[in-house]
Amino acid sequence: MSRLLVSNFARLVKNKLFWCLCGVIAILSVLMVVWNFSYPVGRIDGAVCSYVVFIEAAAAIFTSLFVGTEYGDGTIRNKLIVGHDRRHVYAANLITSIIASFGFVAAYMIPVLLIGFPIIGLPSSTTVAVVFAGIMAQIAFCSLYTMVSMIFMNKTGATAVNLVLAFVLLLASVFLCSILEQPEFIPGYGEDGTFEYFPNKNYPSAAEKIVLHVILNVIPAGQAVKFIMGITTALWSLPLYSAGFGAVCTAVGMVVFGKEDVK
Repeated sequence: MSRLLVSNFARLVKNKLFWCLCGVIAILSVLMVVWNFSYPVGRIDGAVCSYVVFIEAAAAIFTSLFVGTEYGDGTIRNKLIVGHDRRHVYAANLITSIIASFGFVAAYMIPVLLIGFPIIGLPSSTTVAVVFAGIMAQIAFCSLYTMVSMIFMNKTGATAVNLVLAFVLLLASVFLCSILEQPEFIPGYGEDGTFEYFPNKNYPSAAEKIVLHVILNVIPAGQAVKFIMGITTALWSLPLYSAGFGAVCTAVGMVVFGKEDVK
């Protein structure tokens, strides 16, 4: 497996798409720092907590095209022909995807460190915890995208599926978070014209809140949206959810890839 990793890392270093995505992410990081600085009370926390969403999209694009190119060039088939274990081939691509995502994280955080911290200030301890939880969420994203890319042997198909997944999961997470953020009471006017507060019919019950939180915690995109919206309760549990999500995706991907007829 070490030879597979060395080969993948050599390709990663020379991969133009990887470096282009790093550049785009660095630019987005600078824009987020400027945007947060423009607030009346500038805080760096908003810029720091937003990184997972950007890297979610970058990882989807990179993993799909990186693995898809291996299929298209016949590299995966050749690796199997010379005797490499399918599990090792899968694991090497997953590790490469994770390492690339770490590169994207570095590309985002360097401008924050060099520009954001000196100008705006240091983040809170909660934000630092969010960064570490976000890294685990990113690993879960990579597990999902690797699973799809290894199952769909067509580069275009894998890219389309991964991007749609990233977009749909993000929209679904935003919708679920909006339900959680519903106020218990909403202002209005009574029959006599007096201003008062009324119970919000859309306010979720305690049981519904638990279910929504679990769904958002399980989905890496849900964690990313919660970070942006400032919902940081039970941060210690999020890496556990990410680890479970990643393990399931990896297990499913390995089983399906192990039965595929690689051409």
